Amino acid sequence: MADGKIKKALKDLSLPLKPSAMKAALMVADMVRKAPATGAAGMGAVRKQLGQRYEEKAVVWEGGVVPPLIALLPVAKDKPMIEAISLCIYHVINNCPDNVALAADAGAAKNLVDLCKDKSLIVQQYACAALAILATNGTETRQAVIAAGGMKQLTVVASALDTEDVIGKQGINKQIPYKPWQRQEAAATALRTLSDEASAKEVAGEVGTIKQLVVLLGGEGEVKTKEECAHSVFLLVSEPKNRRLVIDCGGLPPLVRVLTESSSEHARTMAAGALKEIARERPLRVPVRKAGAMPPLVQLCRDGKGALAHEQATGALRELSNELECKCIIRELGAAKDVAALLTSSQDPNVLENALGMLGFMCIIGVQDPASPVVSLSPTTFESLQQDLFDHSVVAPIVSLTRNPEESVHNMAVRALAAACLQHPGNSAKAASASASQSLVALLQSKTHHVVANTIHALLSVCRSYEPNRREAARLGASAALVVLKNESESELVRDLASDLLSVLGVLPSKDCTASSLLLTHIIIGEAYSKQQAAPVVDEVGLLLKATKECREACKGLASKQNMPMLLRLAMNDSLTYVP
Repeated sequence: MADGKIKKALKDLSLPLKPSAMKAALMVADMVRKAPATGAAGMGAVRKQLGQRYEEKAVVWEGGVVPPLIALLPVAKDKPMIEAISLCIYHVINNCPDNVALAADAGAAKNLVDLCKDKSLIVQQYACAALAILATNGTETRQAVIAAGGMKQLTVVASALDTEDVIGKQGINKQIPYKPWQRQEAAATALRTLSDEASAKEVAGEVGTIKQLVVLLGGEGEVKTKEECAHSVFLLVSEPKNRRLVIDCGGLPPLVRVLTESSSEHARTMAAGALKEIARERPLRVPVRKAGAMPPLVQLCRDGKGALAHEQATGALRELSNELECKCIIRELGAAKDVAALLTSSQDPNVLENALGMLGFMCIIGVQDPASPVVSLSPTTFESLQQDLFDHSVVAPIVSLTRNPEESVHNMAVRALAAACLQHPGNSAKAASASASQSLVALLQSKTHHVVANTIHALLSVCRSYEPNRREAARLGASAALVVLKNESESELVRDLASDLLSVLGVLPSKDCTASSLLLTHIIIGEAYSKQQAAPVVDEVGLLLKATKECREACKGLASKQNMPMLLRLAMNDSLTYVP
């Protein structure tokens, strides 16, 4: 592209406003529109060239055509002129971060927001589309758009109707055609780009944004428009005051309808995300359930293709599974099987955490606090849902995830295991088959208090419900680790739980008759401890001996007036059951 052509356009576009500005704006827009999609002379290269510095006879145009175009917005009043300029700005900044930054620095935020008030439907469309692009420049630019009244003006455009009468009054611009509902879609996109800002969430209710988004969701608009509206609602309801507002505006039925019927997975995903955010508040779970949200959420777990779809669907079910009525629906839908399938098919930590959370929450009678890092086990369980986990062999995948390197995942897996095995011998036996004790005893060494607390909860569940788990945990040295936790942990909860589990296990592994005879046999054989422990594969007897030694070593430096009674009990157990 010749620099001379661009310099000619720069002269025509520079203030004061000239009649030739319209022709220059259309020419610049065509430079982009008619360029190849890629390549050295493609659209990206053309846009970059249009944003370069130009100089001629001591006149300098920093930022190329971008600043002059922005400067023309407040002064151009003629309809064809402003339509050409708005079209040109959109094409020059689209997919070009450098030009977007130039536009932001030139004051585009306020000028484009004001442009949304223009009566031309074409101007409204390209002003909204340009604002959506401008918002990608960062939070400072988004805040400038919001401060200029962007949420209100975009909401006005989004709420407008393209009736035959309105289209007729617009007239025909052969160079810039307009299709009905294009401006509403552009406005919805721009609203989505702004909706993650705190200031946008604050004013969304006041300027009617949420109400209009609900209207568009429930209308007959294009799929793209519904995607953007659902995404905006998802972002806005992260602000608690907007959750009730969505319900008051009648937003739940449209969200559920999009979740159920939309051909777009993104729209379904965002609808699920919005329902998840609303369901974070316990009083709002009832209307979410009554709106029929649970069947399509389970369906999205089943047929969703992307990790984000699974994350939002399982996240919503995790919140809802806290409620008794929702547990009953989970049982009726057979949802446990579909959610559990994600434990083996997904590698995404957020999906795994949410799926584990739902599977754990549903097994417990009583409300779990999702914000609490430690499981709260009730005296009673939802046995039929625990049985679902048994019937579909879900315990083994849960145990496997207790070994996941992500703390958020293995912590939630331990919580789910504690709930699934609580007072359920079948699931506890399945846990034994999956070597749960080995994973759990290893997690007792975690540096995170809530992981240790959940681990002890899980050990209490599996050991009380299935005797072989108790023996295995003791054999693996759980007692030694628990003695240390009982005396040294900074967490009162961990200290109390460690004491409870010690009483279940018996203080030393040799309290078990089988363990005692194995230990004595090992001593009689006379194999050196150090030699045995150095073997490539330590045998069962060696592990028992190691566990006992660790328990004794843990006690050596812990003697005090406060813990002496327990140490005496340790010594008595040792002398009665182990020393030959």
